[in-house]
Amino acid sequence: MAKWADFLISAVKYDSSHHIDQARQHEDKEGSIDNGILVDRLTIANNIKGGKSYMTIYSGRSTWKKGKQLKTFRIGGDYFIRADDNKVLFDNLGPLTELE
Repeated sequence: MAKWADFLISAVKYDSSHHIDQARQHEDKEGSIDNGILVDRLTIANNIKGGKSYMTIYSGRSTWKKGKQLKTFRIGGDYFIRADDNKVLFDNLGPLTELE
């Protein structure tokens, strides 16, 4: 399996403002994907701003399925993380599994 991105996100939990509270981040190791760790919104935004690539992933029957590339943009001093090109005041990683 070719490397999809530096980091992969498989699940997310949003706060009441629809900002990422936590996300399950996996490292893409060219051929394998680790079990992942929980990270916060600031970690993801700082990594993207620092040149790291992110993509969403979905669980298939026996393997992971590739999702969408994540992007960050700034509005009014705050950064937002999205899997689409909409520039609105909340995060959106698409239809991922929700963390409890």
